[in-house]
Amino acid sequence: MRFLHHIFLLVAAAEISVPAILGVAMINKELDRGIAMASVAATSQSLFFAEAEEVYVRVKRVLPRISGLKNADHRALATRVTDLRMALEIVPGAASKLLRPVPVPPRVPRA
Repeated sequence: MRFLHHIFLLVAAAEISVPAILGVAMINKELDRGIAMASVAATSQSLFFAEAEEVYVRVKRVLPRISGLKNADHRALATRVTDLRMALEIVPGAASKLLRPVPVPPRVPRA
């Protein structure tokens, strides 16, 4: 299932849509990863926290681009995104770090 992580990174970087049958599994796998990393992060300065925070940002970007997503699946994924956010918030020192705005990369015009 490691290939789902690579597909997720490609989808996030290319800003393309993905069908729900692949998107739900892909997002769930990333959320599992992010929640696990946030759970072992000792402080907001740790590499685990940084990686979990990146997962959170990427999932928030990719989730709206999943096509054909059923309402129940969307609600379930949104709940898991909130779970990741809460896991990040309880890491010592995270409160001040999470309040800063998330940088948005510049959009590159497509040819």
